[in-house]
Amino acid sequence: MPMNGVCDLELRQMIEGAFLPDHCEVSCADGLTLTLHFPADAQRAAMTVSDVHLGALPDCRALAELVTRVRHEREQQALKPGAATRLMSGR
Repeated sequence: MPMNGVCDLELRQMIEGAFLPDHCEVSCADGLTLTLHFPADAQRAAMTVSDVHLGALPDCRALAELVTRVRHEREQQALKPGAATRLMSGR
């Protein structure tokens, strides 16, 4: 379980909320890793971040670092018009 006392559903909701107003879908199919999917919008192509291990998110700091890193990737994608969908690992 990531972050002491936080269940997977709560963690998914926190991550999805952290990216508002952008739409982010977080899934945890295997119970061990998260996948973050951002559908295409007017500025950016769709993007998927996979293999984010729940064990790599032991506290709020790790969660904030993940959100910061993914936001940076999304901003870079917006600066590159016509960029292909990018798949990045959460590690």
